[in-house]
Amino acid sequence: MKTANALEFKDSGEGDPIADVAKELAELKVALETKAANDNSKLTERLDRLEAKLNRPNNRPANDNEPGLETKALNKFLRNGVGALDDLERKTLNLGTNTAGGYVVTPEYGKTVLEKLRRYSPLRGLASAMTIGTTEVYIPTLETDADGEGWVTETGNRTSTEPVFGQLNIKTFENARYIPISQQLLEDADIDLLSFVAGHIAKITGKVEAKSFMIGDGNGKPTGLLNTPTNYASITAAPDGSDIVGKLIDAFYALPGEYAANGSWIMRRETMGLIRKVADAAVGSIGYSGPIWSDGLANGTPATLLGRPVYESVDMSLLPTASGTTYPVVFGDMESAYQIVDRVGLAIRVDDLTGADNGVVKVRWRRRVGGAPLLNEAAVLIKSTKP
Repeated sequence: MKTANALEFKDSGEGDPIADVAKELAELKVALETKAANDNSKLTERLDRLEAKLNRPNNRPANDNEPGLETKALNKFLRNGVGALDDLERKTLNLGTNTAGGYVVTPEYGKTVLEKLRRYSPLRGLASAMTIGTTEVYIPTLETDADGEGWVTETGNRTSTEPVFGQLNIKTFENARYIPISQQLLEDADIDLLSFVAGHIAKITGKVEAKSFMIGDGNGKPTGLLNTPTNYASITAAPDGSDIVGKLIDAFYALPGEYAANGSWIMRRETMGLIRKVADAAVGSIGYSGPIWSDGLANGTPATLLGRPVYESVDMSLLPTASGTTYPVVFGDMESAYQIVDRVGLAIRVDDLTGADNGVVKVRWRRRVGGAPLLNEAAVLIKSTKP
């Protein structure tokens, strides 16, 4: 018997075999065309329904300026919880640990927060960073280079030498806060909720991380770059700032060239102002002919000091005004000098119970992050002591 997907050859003992083959091919072609028409009927019906739906009144045309699916999904989640999301919207969210309450964050949301974090923490954008899947990480460090030059004669004895390695252990710590938002604000469709929440999370988290990365003591928080300033080489400046420009030049050339080529300056805004005041006047007196300070040529680009970028950190100290020692300026290759470790980039959830009596919804978030100095020789400090 003939089928739609097979050729049947008959041997009648008579007739033309070529004609028989041609007939079979023609019948197969008709069968395939009929099958394709039947398969496309359902697709055609579906397209007709979609077209009719689009032609209904009050249907708005597509607008490139409308929020993306990720933004809409996040806003719906913040207002109504995970249960309000359909399957497609769930796929736009990265669902976290279920036992932790279903933490969610869109890729777009996380990127926005990280970009804003860098504005508050210069080290977040300058230091080396990695993401890990455990509580802590061990990073091998080179404590001592292999010694000896190793020159030998053709048949002379070869002696062994080996470097000494160590390990740097960096633990991660949790930073968790929440933002209370009124229920009515969440229900207001005209509010750009994504930008509102992202801005506040970035501001609060950024300030906390920036302080820990610079001066954290490692007790429940990251160990800061300047937690132990005596571990670095330093150049001593007068507490009144009278010789600050000359000392900055000394610090620049005290740092090994391979680090200075990628170096950045970090200091308080007040220290920047002091340097700018005395820079031009000091050039002639110290015998330096090059430019000391140059403002950024484009909006948002940092100023440069001796050709290297300058970044502001409110957590740096100033020149001493009372008895004691301060470290107001650090210059170094921050990627080599400091290591940031991210465990949980960002996790948020909505708590609509604990503040319900007051009409408040709490947007909670948490991050797990660690940090520690990596290579002390990659940075140099300006030190100042007042008796």
